[in-house]
Amino acid sequence: MATITALQFRLEDLCHATALPAEIIIEIVEQGIVDPIGDTPDNWTFNAQMITITKKAFRLHNDLEIDWPGTALAISLIDELEQLRTKNSQLQRRLDRFSQAGSEAIIQENQQTNRGGNDE
Repeated sequence: MATITALQFRLEDLCHATALPAEIIIEIVEQGIVDPIGDTPDNWTFNAQMITITKKAFRLHNDLEIDWPGTALAISLIDELEQLRTKNSQLQRRLDRFSQAGSEAIIQENQQTNRGGNDE
């Protein structure tokens, strides 16, 4: 059975992937926007999702001129919103299945009642 390993990136790799200087990425880490594994920038490793988060954080900071603490808050709220939307979709699908099953049960009950009424 094959095992899939997650891609890991060093700081230099993240700089290259995001086209951002190390100083910006260090600031993003210091703000808690991404949390690499490792104690120092030389030892940090980032996962693939952190590339997307880093790019998004820089765009918010740069394009909307939001300070870094505000950017951290915005990223956190965006992540929470995405999680809530996903959960809402899951619950909507469950509700739809429940409603459909309930409707089918009512139809079957009505059909049985109608058959019973015709036999009398």
